[in-house]
Amino acid sequence: MKHGILQRGGRLLLLAFLAGGPGEGILQADPVPVELLDIRGSLQLLRDGEPYFIKGAGGNGDLGLLAAIGGNSVRTWGDTTVEFLDRAHAAGLSVCVGLWIEHERHGFDYGDDAAVAAQIERHCRVVDRLKDHPAVLMWGIGNEVELQYTNPRVWDVIEAVAAHIRKVDPHHPTMTVIAQAPEREIHEIMERCPSIDILGCNSYGGIGILAGQILGAGWEKPYIVTEWGSDGNWEVDKTSWGAEIEASSTKKARQRALRYGLIAGDRENCLGGYAFNFGNKMETTPTWFGMFLPDGSRTESVDVLQYLWTGTPPEHPAPRIGSLLLNGLPAEDSVSVKAGESLVAEVQVLDGHPDSLQAEWRLLAENLRKGLGGDREPHPEELALDPQASGPRGIRFTAPEEPGAYRLFLYVRNKNGGAATANFPFRVE
Repeated sequence: MKHGILQRGGRLLLLAFLAGGPGEGILQADPVPVELLDIRGSLQLLRDGEPYFIKGAGGNGDLGLLAAIGGNSVRTWGDTTVEFLDRAHAAGLSVCVGLWIEHERHGFDYGDDAAVAAQIERHCRVVDRLKDHPAVLMWGIGNEVELQYTNPRVWDVIEAVAAHIRKVDPHHPTMTVIAQAPEREIHEIMERCPSIDILGCNSYGGIGILAGQILGAGWEKPYIVTEWGSDGNWEVDKTSWGAEIEASSTKKARQRALRYGLIAGDRENCLGGYAFNFGNKMETTPTWFGMFLPDGSRTESVDVLQYLWTGTPPEHPAPRIGSLLLNGLPAEDSVSVKAGESLVAEVQVLDGHPDSLQAEWRLLAENLRKGLGGDREPHPEELALDPQASGPRGIRFTAPEEPGAYRLFLYVRNKNGGAATANFPFRVE
């Protein structure tokens, strides 16, 4: 890969220039060239010669729908197949191809030379196989490998893969992804990973200070907000017994609308972002990060993305709901009840036509096996719920007989495939 150095305001910016002709991967296809340029003091991504601000998402949702609401890119974390790249390309989406770098906290030993070499070799072969696919936008090498790590050799692995990409793929930049923007890890990347072109940061409630953290750490190359959305489970208030208090889907949508403004507003250093999770995922609760329900119903966050990306609201928006109360109290009051007690939950429906909505109430045991950094979590046990009365405005039911922590969920759906969610953690004494 040929490189040039461009002077920018007293700083040096590494640029990747196009070199060579089409690659000879298994697809025998022409790659779409991607460049990083400094245009009048603004770091920009160019794809096929045109400015390309990333309006992306990550998750297992429908790629055609992502494109239909104005998205232009999708992010993967690993195990990206040619078939997936084909589907993304057919939908008009580029792909940030994830290469999953193993985590120490999952048991990988970075002191094992053979295992380290095998991991590097495996990822290099993936690059060789996929690099010429026209859907490829860039390479995302690793995701939050710094969580609970002790051996800095992990950064050497990332650099080895990035250096291989520079050697064989002149068309696509490299990126590695960390959680938020810790100064220590940014310095490690700057010192150990010179072949990394872009910094990826997963940021939720902390997105307001993200740009300042990155600049304060001395990072001079561009960055991408590789995961963004409403508050993470580690950023919210908890009950007295430690249950995280989850926002309603309507409040989450409002948070997304505000936070996208921070991404789109930094046109000097930010290349865009990937909303999380454009799909459905069990993480803390079944509804925390997902913008869809398992049946495909879309929440208000999808509507917000469409408006942010296209300027046009959906013709048939998802329902909106307000606060959920249990026996007249908010979740912040750490509500404890007696076994077998009669309980009343009430919710404010903001849709305007609550009687046309279908309500589903479910009772789950509290998730006591929470992971870290998106680790797989089992679905909590669901309990039988025999309501005396229920609907989109509320439910009357009996508290479980078994003491413990529980969570009452509400799913509201309209006839157009839209949905709203809310839940309430409570304890039976």
